[in-house]
Amino acid sequence: MIAIGEKYELVISSMRVLTLLEAFKKNKTYQMTFDKIILFDFYMKFPQTMIREGDDMSNFDFEELYSFFHAHPDRDNYHRILNFILSKNLVSKEILNSSFIYKISDSGIDVVNDIQNPFSLRMRANALLIKKNISKMSETKIKEEINSKSLNNIHLL
Repeated sequence: MIAIGEKYELVISSMRVLTLLEAFKKNKTYQMTFDKIILFDFYMKFPQTMIREGDDMSNFDFEELYSFFHAHPDRDNYHRILNFILSKNLVSKEILNSSFIYKISDSGIDVVNDIQNPFSLRMRANALLIKKNISKMSETKIKEEINSKSLNNIHLL
């Protein structure tokens, strides 16, 4: 049985991934692989650290301040998240060039668009920034940036 906290984290994580996939839905040439979802979700999960530069601790919650603990993601958890949204038919998964590619379904788009609150609007804005700026970087460069920026939070503690 899943604890309430785990259910909450699964739903929030699923919404981040769906919002991210929704931002890339019209980009036919960009292939959203498992590894790219993990990397981009770090930006979605820790936007103050990764997207919004600054030393203003008032915008940082506990998770954000300790984001360096999550710089190496739990791949099993991402399999769980993706399997959950696959089981709900919110995304599809196909094999292309020896990689699994994830695409948001029409139902997934509806879910993302039906939720209208400040949190979901910020997530959409962050996803669009990732699409515009981060998706052009190599995976190696993204990993370097994640390690660098997440470690910068140590001086805020």
